[in-house]
Amino acid sequence: METHVRTPQDVFMQPQHLVVPPFQRPYVWEEEEQWAPLWQDVRRVAELRRGHAGGDARHFLGAIVVQAQEPILGDVQASSIIDGQQRLTTLQVLMDAAAAALEAAGEDALAGQLGRLTHNEHIYVPAGETRLKLRHSNKDRDAFDEVMNADVPVAHSELQHSHARLVRAHEYFTDAVTEWLSPATDGAAERAQALTGVLTRGLQLVAINLTVSENSQEIFETLNARGTPLTAADLIRNFVFQRLAAEGADTRSHLDDWPFETDFWEQEISVGRYSAQRSSLFFNQWLIARVGE
Repeated sequence: METHVRTPQDVFMQPQHLVVPPFQRPYVWEEEEQWAPLWQDVRRVAELRRGHAGGDARHFLGAIVVQAQEPILGDVQASSIIDGQQRLTTLQVLMDAAAAALEAAGEDALAGQLGRLTHNEHIYVPAGETRLKLRHSNKDRDAFDEVMNADVPVAHSELQHSHARLVRAHEYFTDAVTEWLSPATDGAAERAQALTGVLTRGLQLVAINLTVSENSQEIFETLNARGTPLTAADLIRNFVFQRLAAEGADTRSHLDDWPFETDFWEQEISVGRYSAQRSSLFFNQWLIARVGE
């Protein structure tokens, strides 16, 4: 296991696929609690960098855990995202949205810098395969791929997955960056340069890199005090499917039999003075029935 403090440029620059395993929970971040605070932090650091005193200002985003996959001859290096998929996904969406806003503002070179962090170069990708560096393999895949590959300017309302949370996140960041770069504001070019600097080198992540053989479940459970808390059902699902993956099972086929990825099971219901996700409550009551205590 190796641990380093990384910038987005460090994490995303090399040709690679960062894969969200199919058994991880879907994207759950929202505007009020995550997108808006993240944008406020990015904008604050960008404003500081515009001034002489804050030219090296940075913002800490938290920790991520990735585990190397067995290399495949002729393919780019792939790693599984064990923890931090919410922040990595949001960061990729923010960078792509910012690139779209920069391109619309005529800052093609700066947009290209961000594009190199979200999309692999053509020379590293076999014909017909996606260039995206972050790969979702759960129910978010289609929405993520569609909005990240959409032509600029992105017509979010016309996308097939326009109501998906990931598309709404992209639209939120596109509007926020566009407004901040608006010609009505002074120093638009300087703002564009400062924003690109923040998104490439001004954010920090603690990156924990695991080898293929290391056990990732303990770290996964320990680090999830940040962001949207994991439910008991989330932890059970990850434990079960990581065990299946370790045994060489086809996790995709087993995931199709996992019945808890619906609005019904994800809904929170009241249990006395407390609320719990219906799936977590089901597991709790099933366990009580099995052990008799």
